[in-house]
Amino acid sequence: MRTALLIPALMMSPAAVAQHLPPDPVFCRPELHPNDAVTAAPYSHHVLFEDAHVRVLEIRLPPGASEPIHIHALPSVIMGETGGDGGASFVYTEYRMVDGKFVQVAQNEVKPTGGYRAVWSPPEGPHAITNTGPVGVKFTRVEMKPESCS
Repeated sequence: MRTALLIPALMMSPAAVAQHLPPDPVFCRPELHPNDAVTAAPYSHHVLFEDAHVRVLEIRLPPGASEPIHIHALPSVIMGETGGDGGASFVYTEYRMVDGKFVQVAQNEVKPTGGYRAVWSPPEGPHAITNTGPVGVKFTRVEMKPESCS
């Protein structure tokens, strides 16, 4: 009986429904959005691989560097060395659009623990990251496109 109730709930979940939406350029070709990470912050976000299913980004942020405001429209897995062993620290600033302009809504200081990490990330709205620590960092971000893109 539990399984019979669970299957319809899963079928109606946003993730299940989103996979069957018609192709949308912001999901199938995210670089077309003016605030996409690759478009808005090209010196720190580089495409390593892309097809109809995924886009793989390399993200590098040297000490003292700040990224321009950008978004990640797709859910993703982010992995890499955190830089925590070398004293890494970051400022993560969130924004929202008000009357056509970005307005800061939150700012958090992040001091990661050391080691290699892989974490799930839902789509991210407008944000910017500043590396306030003494070490540069490099991450790989694997963005998952909806099935409708293929």
